[in-house]
Amino acid sequence: MPSVQQLRPFAEAPLEAFRAASGPVALIQQPPDPVFQRVARQLGEGRTVVMAHRTRLVERLLAMLQGFHHLEVHLLQPRRDGEVFTVGRLDTCVLVVRDPSVSKLHAMLRWDARQNRCSVVDAGSMNGTFVNAVPLGAQQELPLNDGDALAFGDSQFLYVHIETLHAHLRLIQDPV
Repeated sequence: MPSVQQLRPFAEAPLEAFRAASGPVALIQQPPDPVFQRVARQLGEGRTVVMAHRTRLVERLLAMLQGFHHLEVHLLQPRRDGEVFTVGRLDTCVLVVRDPSVSKLHAMLRWDARQNRCSVVDAGSMNGTFVNAVPLGAQQELPLNDGDALAFGDSQFLYVHIETLHAHLRLIQDPV
């Protein structure tokens, strides 16, 4: 998956071309710590670890944004209304999150073509799913809005419409 910095040259294309190549929405994430990635791989189908940063979700999101150029971008490209994107530690998930606090199957994102956005539902994960640092209730499906902070266990993401990502990529300067 590309970083924000790697996507910058593609933002020179008109919005419609960028959207056609990228899809309607993206999840932006701080690259996982290599140690956590290794532990997550070793866990494989094993048990999930208790999340370490529950009380620091907002603080960690702000720290993530300070290094915006190096964030990873996961582009979601739904092909049909109602398509589900699975999120979890397993390689069979659409969005694989290499963090030991993320369950094997942690959550699901469902595409709503009419609303042009996804909704999220927790899949009974051990450490929960959070939208804007608020835990998602059991069986609660919540529509996501442009700019929402989304956390699966300790892993932080920003949910953005592709128009927002395109605009930010065109505005940001090279890091000094």
